[in-house]
Amino acid sequence: MKARHLGAVVIAFGLVSWSAFLVWARAPETDAEKQARIAQMYDGFRGLFEGVPEVRVDELDDLKAKHPDLVLVDVRSPEERQVSMLPGAITKEAFEADPAAYADRPVVAYCTIGYRSGQWAKAERAKGVDARNLVGSVLSWTHAGLPLEHDGHTTKRVHVYGSTWNLAHSGYEPVW
Repeated sequence: MKARHLGAVVIAFGLVSWSAFLVWARAPETDAEKQARIAQMYDGFRGLFEGVPEVRVDELDDLKAKHPDLVLVDVRSPEERQVSMLPGAITKEAFEADPAAYADRPVVAYCTIGYRSGQWAKAERAKGVDARNLVGSVLSWTHAGLPLEHDGHTTKRVHVYGSTWNLAHSGYEPVW
């Protein structure tokens, strides 16, 4: 009798777990669901770059007003940057080629969601750079309705790295 009950409990737990996974794994359909998934994913890895100051997209303008010399650094791959970048951003390669040109300037790094930029900011902080991480990065940027640029022109196309990160606002065209 006990074994039978235990078996039923295991099966029930498995079904509940599988159902929960399917709900989580289901592609978000609304912009609100996408924003929630971005926050959930970011929260899941933010501890990997503990101590790195974070900047939310809605705080960036105020930070730029206080620090007009602020440097935005795109740490994504060249293929991702070829689709679009945040206005005024430089590549990590440009930053790393001449770090002295950016000495004593605050730096905000971004990528698709904030994982790679958080790791990069952590490494740069270890070198003495005042580096910060843009929470939710380019995905959160799209949810704020802010412009992206490609070759000096505004675009709604955004490289989202892969299908898992296909969480851009519905007003943007995701590619990967």
